[in-house]
Amino acid sequence: MNLQQLHYTSTATTAPDGSGFRFTAASPELPITLLGEAEQLIGYEPPHDAPDCPSTEELADFPVAFSHNRLSDGSRLLCRTVRTGPGRAGRHGNFHAHAVRLPEGARLPGGLLPIEAWESPSWSDRTPEGGAPEPLAGFVPARRIDKQGLLEFVRARAERLEPFLADVRTLFRTPDAQQLLVIERDSAATAYWVAVASAVLPRDLADRLTFTTYTRHPMLARQQIVGAFPDADFDHVSASAQHRYRVHDCTGGPSSPARAERDLWASVAARIWLAGQPALFAEATRRTGVPLGLGGGRGPGDECDRLAALAAREGIPLDSNGRTAAARWARGHAPGDSLDTALRARLLATLAAGGTDRTPEEWTVLAALTEEFAAPSCRSAAAPLRRDLRAELVRAADSPDTPLVRFLTLLRLAEALRVEHEAVLPVLTARLTAALLDEASPDRKVVRAALDAHPRLRTTVLDSLDHTAATEDPRPITRLLAAELPRADLEGRPHLRMAAAMPMSALRRSESAARDQADRDTGHAISLSHPNGHSPVSAGDHDTDHDTGRDTGDTGPDDSPPGRRHADAPTTGPHPVEYPHDHTDDYATDDYADVHSDYEDRPALLHALVKTAGPEHQDAPSVLRTAYRLVWGDEPLGTLEAVVLLEGIAPGAVHAAGLDEPFVRAALTGTPDDPVAPRLAKTLLKSVLGDGTELPPREHAALLLLEQAGDLATGAALPGCAARVVSLRRQAEPLEAGIEERLGDALARHLLCMDPPPAPGELPDLVLAEDEYLLRAYAREAQGDEVRDLLRRTPTYAAVCFVAWHTAPDVTPVWDEIRTELLNSVLRPEVRRMSTEDVEEIRRCLRQVGGPWAEMFHEWDRFGVLGRLSGRWRARPPRA
Repeated sequence: MNLQQLHYTSTATTAPDGSGFRFTAASPELPITLLGEAEQLIGYEPPHDAPDCPSTEELADFPVAFSHNRLSDGSRLLCRTVRTGPGRAGRHGNFHAHAVRLPEGARLPGGLLPIEAWESPSWSDRTPEGGAPEPLAGFVPARRIDKQGLLEFVRARAERLEPFLADVRTLFRTPDAQQLLVIERDSAATAYWVAVASAVLPRDLADRLTFTTYTRHPMLARQQIVGAFPDADFDHVSASAQHRYRVHDCTGGPSSPARAERDLWASVAARIWLAGQPALFAEATRRTGVPLGLGGGRGPGDECDRLAALAAREGIPLDSNGRTAAARWARGHAPGDSLDTALRARLLATLAAGGTDRTPEEWTVLAALTEEFAAPSCRSAAAPLRRDLRAELVRAADSPDTPLVRFLTLLRLAEALRVEHEAVLPVLTARLTAALLDEASPDRKVVRAALDAHPRLRTTVLDSLDHTAATEDPRPITRLLAAELPRADLEGRPHLRMAAAMPMSALRRSESAARDQADRDTGHAISLSHPNGHSPVSAGDHDTDHDTGRDTGDTGPDDSPPGRRHADAPTTGPHPVEYPHDHTDDYATDDYADVHSDYEDRPALLHALVKTAGPEHQDAPSVLRTAYRLVWGDEPLGTLEAVVLLEGIAPGAVHAAGLDEPFVRAALTGTPDDPVAPRLAKTLLKSVLGDGTELPPREHAALLLLEQAGDLATGAALPGCAARVVSLRRQAEPLEAGIEERLGDALARHLLCMDPPPAPGELPDLVLAEDEYLLRAYAREAQGDEVRDLLRRTPTYAAVCFVAWHTAPDVTPVWDEIRTELLNSVLRPEVRRMSTEDVEEIRRCLRQVGGPWAEMFHEWDRFGVLGRLSGRWRARPPRA
């Protein structure tokens, strides 16, 4: 079959039927309707700086406009246009175009691609004799673009190669894809670019690729790849605004900016070209059977992964993204699938060799090939990978932002490749522990899987949790063990054993009480703590199944009957750990025989938890501290509970466990009427703080005052207590309100006591100290009914008060005010109501005292005779 041809020239002739631009020869079977369309494609204008009258040698330097065009009827026109002479009347000069038409669906004979007809000797640059084209069965390849020349070309333009390939990849994606404008100083260079594009495209697409190696008006061209010289009629700014072109200027002019997202396929393809392996493009297409780089394959990116795998197989160095793609392909294709063992080994060796910094994505995919890298046949080839992995583990440990999933991926790979990783285990353990303790962490399931897969990691994490329970709040660990680590081996981990044994209902109740206390502290409610430290429990608490877990037929978290061990209960070596909310009086082991479902006795619960730690750990201070934090948490310790605990704990254990503060706080924050608080203070001062333990001076003074208040109330106070109280009050400022109120009342009662009476000098010590609060407390007590009743019934007591309230006059204004008020409003009314015999008894007592007291009383009372008579007349029934 002969090709349809046409010749076109601008050379003028002397023939009467034409001069200048015209078709000079055409195959008879060529549709005449296409000639006008073809004429628009085969015109020629030389560069602006071309000579008007070129010599024969200069004609060879003019650009060749070699184009491949699609015509309106679906056929294609392959055309070569060259300058042939100076011409007669214009600076454009003469040119000759020789073109062939390929019907729709037809290809060049011999399977040649259009670009392979570049500068074929089959092209003619003059009109054939006789005006009829000579038969042309096919093109003789000129071999002007050979492999070696093409490789030298791309290496010389390596910086433009990747962006050009990225743009080539888009040419057949959409009908309105941007055209590629290549700026070169030689049309042959543009032909090389077209050859590069044709080599990476599947053959059917390369056969349909339209191009022109030269035009002076690129903005009028419609080919996919358009070649032009730097002086072409082209406005880069205008073209950029139209978004019609991707410009690749290889002469130093402006090119289009790089695409926002780097094209991985183009990156791999560029490396293949620079490595001199363009045959891989055809192999990739042949193996996949889909247009490479154009969205075919098993899924998005599969064709890129395949190409990267072929490049890696040939040992072509790839960047991290390229290696990731190759490893992704290897992961999806089992050994023996598409590649034999030797070729796959070469691929793995390239992946292991690396060469550039590896991205997290690469490490993730490499971890999926762990078994192959760990095989004996790959041991030597994997040496660079082991080196990189060792450094990557250190980087991951040093960066807190390293995702936990990635860290675990590196660990799995390190274990398989036997890479030393002991140094990073503490950091990884801390990260895993934190994730487990964070109930909102999305990594909890990942951690669970990691602990199941890595026995060594499971051991270190459990040890870390045990340490956390010993040093921080252990309550979250109680919930963690039940929810995430139900079958954890807790042997040798006393703090985890106690956390696992902590009754969940007691935990919930304590946390609820702590929240209520916080509400009260912030003003939502005002109330005083019960002396034993228990918060009131509503009736609903006793009726709710999940709170008490008893007498209601409640079930465990798996709807198992109460008192039965949960199927996922953690084990503590030879003994299973009971879920606390499932406890009844029938226990599976002796370890938990004392952890009853009635959790009101919290000291007993603490001792039961300590017992679960194991005999070898029960005396450790940290065990006591953990048990205390489990039972009380943030809830304040009650005074009665504190005393009970101290009685059951070895001396010095509280201080050794670092629990001084809650015990001291329990004593200092007790209510004024708490009968246990002074006893607790005395116990703390003797058994806990008597071993040389130092408290802050203020707290120590406050405890001493609380102890003194108790002694004053029981009559055990030693002489000089008033002066001691005044001195300690100064050291204890600001003193807790409860202690201050208790102390003021106790000291006042002591100073007003009749049996036994206070030591001489106690009241003067108080007066001379000028402690207004204590003096006011004394006044309030003296004005009370108890004192009035005693005055009324006991004249001797009235004599004592008369002396006391005349003590130290004019020492302080406050005391003068108080004593005057007491004499006038308390003592005088009661004396006026007394009989003559009782008044005489007062005088007798005062005479026994000696001094001026009897005379002073006589003067003070001499205006009271009529008052007494009046008082008898108005006598009221005695007050109870």
